Amino acid sequence: MDKDVRQTARDAFERLQLPVRVTLESLIRHVETIRRRPIVIVQSEKLTGKKICGLWIPRENADVVYHSATKGTLHRQQLILHELSHMVLRHDESVEASWQGVKVFQELSGEVVAKALARGDFRSDLEAAAEHLADLLAAAIRESSHEIYRYEAYFE
Repeated sequence: MDKDVRQTARDAFERLQLPVRVTLESLIRHVETIRRRPIVIVQSEKLTGKKICGLWIPRENADVVYHSATKGTLHRQQLILHELSHMVLRHDESVEASWQGVKVFQELSGEVVAKALARGDFRSDLEAAAEHLADLLAAAIRESSHEIYRYEAYFE
């Protein structure tokens, strides 16, 4: 992974100014506050996980994150964190973001589809930055839960 891509993700992580204790739910609320719009998470049977596991579609009044069905909580979390990372990195404003012609959600207008970040090239800098930021966010969630457990151990 390119050094600039890693730095972009680290910078975005720092700008988030997350509290010591963070959960997936609190992170979603934090990003909603930053973007000033609700985030809706939807498990979709239309996403099989073979080509696309997650999809963020910025709608007029909300950000919608679709994800494929998963067998594990951590896998679901990573899919959502990846899409949240695209939001934090403001990839909806990037000229590099493109729709790859996937007709998963036919009810969407062409304008919405053009904004959708269904990526076909998983090796792009946008994808690498989003995945690296998602990893940093996942680590923050893990570390905050460990911290809580260590703190509670003092009262046993």
